Amino acid sequence: MDIILLNQGDWGLKRTITCYLIMMILLLFPVKLWAGCELSRQFIEERLVDKGMDKSQAQSMINDSRISTQPDIVIMNLFYSTPRGTEKQPEIMLIDPRSIKRGRIFIKENKESLSSLNKRFGTSPQIITAILIVESKLGNYPMRYNVVTAYINLASLLDPDYLGEIQKRYAGEYPQLNEEDTIKRAQSKAQWALDELYHLVYIANELKIDPLSIMGSFAGAIGPAQFIPSTFRSYGIDGDEDGICNPFNMKDAKASIGHYLKSLGWSEDATLEIKRKAIWHYNHSQVYVNTIMLLYDELIRE
Repeated sequence: MDIILLNQGDWGLKRTITCYLIMMILLLFPVKLWAGCELSRQFIEERLVDKGMDKSQAQSMINDSRISTQPDIVIMNLFYSTPRGTEKQPEIMLIDPRSIKRGRIFIKENKESLSSLNKRFGTSPQIITAILIVESKLGNYPMRYNVVTAYINLASLLDPDYLGEIQKRYAGEYPQLNEEDTIKRAQSKAQWALDELYHLVYIANELKIDPLSIMGSFAGAIGPAQFIPSTFRSYGIDGDEDGICNPFNMKDAKASIGHYLKSLGWSEDATLEIKRKAIWHYNHSQVYVNTIMLLYDELIRE
């Protein structure tokens, strides 16, 4: 199947536009729920300490004035986190035609390191570049969200009062908030966020940086490869051999993608089914898989 490149202005997705409007409204008119969630703070602090975090660090971080209540993060994670296609191509994410050209330039500029990764992990320059295009526009996409704040807002869903306030305020527009499946998903997402927050702080401590200085996606992904913290801890690689495994370093990000894909079964001579399955583990979405594979094929055609 050939890739159909869309014009930059051809978004066509009402859901995408709606998502951005919600983001802007909630950012311009923040809802002050956090002040009444002292139990949430205490619960999160205690769970982080149970996992092994230093108590003083956990307490200081949870009560830092930079932490704010951002219910938009909860709404987006519950209803807008799955990759979507366009009206014209519902099975493929929007692709800027310029990204193909930029991807080819990226491959040429990083020829040596990408070739080395291909020999080491069996991951071609094209597949690593395709993932970097989608995940962060080759490291150029602005990361707008404080990741600690994102995880704390999601983890706070473990507090029935916090979840209840969000239901009261947004169930009119999102009636699914009162459905049992959504509530279970919110609670599962909250526990996941709590675990990821612990891993994020671990990474920050290793890098000797302030966790609250880390910016990423509203879903908590970090760096050019947009790994979640636990995945990077498991598969992150020191790509530039400086002795530091850093998710924000492009060379480390490229090497980590190669290492991760290899662990998932990727090889350039693998069957299409195996390749698609490896990409699916990177993001559990067939739309995402379709988009990555089409970019991969397009880059190979050069």
